[in-house]
Amino acid sequence: MNSTMSDNLLLAGVLWPLLCTCLFAFRATTPLALTLAPWGALPALAAGFLAGQGEVRMSFLLLGSELGLDATGQSFLLSTALLWLLAGVFARGYFGQSDRQPCFYALFLLTMAGNLLLVISLDGLSFYLGFALMSFAAYGLVIFDSNAAAFRAGRVYILLVVLGEAMILVALLLAAKTAGSTSFAAIRDSLGTAETGPLVIALALVGFGIKAGLLGLHVWMPLAYTSAPIPASAVLAGAMINAGLLGWVHLLPLGENAFPVAASVFLILGLVTAFYGVAVGLFQRNPKTVLAYSSMSQMGIMSAAIGVGLIAPSAWALLLPAVVFYAVNHGLSKGTLFLGLGFADNDFRMRWRWAWIALWLPALSLAGAPFTSGMLAKSQMKAQFLQAPEPWEAALHVLIPVSSLATAILMARLLYLVRPVPDAQSASPAWALAWPWFLALVSVAFSAWWFVPQMPLLDMKAIMDTLWPVLASAAIALIVLRWGLFRGAPSIPAGDNLIWVESGLEALCRAWRQQLAVISSQKLAFQRLSARVPVLAEAASAALGRTEARLTRWRVAAQLVILIILAASLMASPVWTSLR
Repeated sequence: MNSTMSDNLLLAGVLWPLLCTCLFAFRATTPLALTLAPWGALPALAAGFLAGQGEVRMSFLLLGSELGLDATGQSFLLSTALLWLLAGVFARGYFGQSDRQPCFYALFLLTMAGNLLLVISLDGLSFYLGFALMSFAAYGLVIFDSNAAAFRAGRVYILLVVLGEAMILVALLLAAKTAGSTSFAAIRDSLGTAETGPLVIALALVGFGIKAGLLGLHVWMPLAYTSAPIPASAVLAGAMINAGLLGWVHLLPLGENAFPVAASVFLILGLVTAFYGVAVGLFQRNPKTVLAYSSMSQMGIMSAAIGVGLIAPSAWALLLPAVVFYAVNHGLSKGTLFLGLGFADNDFRMRWRWAWIALWLPALSLAGAPFTSGMLAKSQMKAQFLQAPEPWEAALHVLIPVSSLATAILMARLLYLVRPVPDAQSASPAWALAWPWFLALVSVAFSAWWFVPQMPLLDMKAIMDTLWPVLASAAIALIVLRWGLFRGAPSIPAGDNLIWVESGLEALCRAWRQQLAVISSQKLAFQRLSARVPVLAEAASAALGRTEARLTRWRVAAQLVILIILAASLMASPVWTSLR
């Protein structure tokens, strides 16, 4: 395919959802928009398959933007567009004939356009434009249900979005100033030796870490995933979450220079996030919240991979494909799990046993079970983690397999929560829900051959390395169920340590209200005092008048004159001089 057609496909991938959104602005074109909206990601998916790798410079956009595909961008574009397409079609059946469909699809398409734009961006300006459009439009998806929980999730989400956007913008501006260009290639080349390099890395860590759900920055994730409608949750967890990872890959000088301090921060935060997400997720009762903490855990592993790239630049060339495939497998599996929850009842129990059995495939893939795409993803990642220098190599050699066990246990918890109800319905579900979910399951099953066809799955060592976590998690689950060890376990609120922050803010608000009450009482006392000022002024004036009258009497005046003369004589005398 020639470069002009490839460029047109890439542009169409972003412009088509925006065009469909514009159709919702007019009542006459809304029916057409509703027909086209579920297929909004189709041009981008075609571009992922047909467009060649390269770039196109758009001089008319901002200060000149570079759009294109490299190997990393092409993998992300394929998986991202596929998930948006399946979620869009699933949403048509999910909402049925609801009159809120136009509102949902308008927000859905705007968010999609931003997500697709940042995937094909090769410069900081267009990436930031796509990132901002995606993040702010997604706020409407988070609060779409318009209940108290949704508005609370929206407040937390938008607060962290604004904070993250500010940090990312400053990081990109500093990096562009150092490089003299907005191109990511130029930025990476210059950032490794720039004085502002550590500051840019720190800003990127926090700014993109909010989207990736790093520990302490993750509190929006369980709230947003839980409150958003299922099709929106699927793309939040499966497609949009990769924006933070892609930002790190584009911006940071990975493979250029070693940054031991920054690498240690990424590694420590990533590993702690991986295990923290599982630990808190086990105490959740809402399956959507469990999946949110699972996303947090998986992004922790990918954040640790960024740390390895910063501390071992020579390993990045082989580590990057492993990270990309790990992210692709996680995104497709997590999106499929969320769409699968659409077959559950109001209590999140699967209404059809076959749907519950099918849900095992993406769950096992996330756990890295043998003969799944997850097995290949985890095997690749573990092999490249061992390129890290000591003491990280020894720590990762132990912690990465243990994290697989933790993920498998969390997936067992998920499957237990959504187990079928005893009187499950026998009728078939709506075809509009069934066939996009079936395609999502197929994408999870065969993603390994799509993205890394040259790597065999039948590796006995990899099979054994990924088999024991699944078997161990099954044994642990059976023991827990047999002895009822989890019965009566407390439930940790979604957002976990956000509760402490909110409690602290409430305490500050109470203290402030008390202070305002004190100030109000003081103001009232002052007002009462002010009311008495004329009386006090009159009394003071009368007292001063009486004093002046006494001072004007000749005897008093004479006495004062004598005292002044005596004082002056004393001060002029040798006695006073000697005393001084």
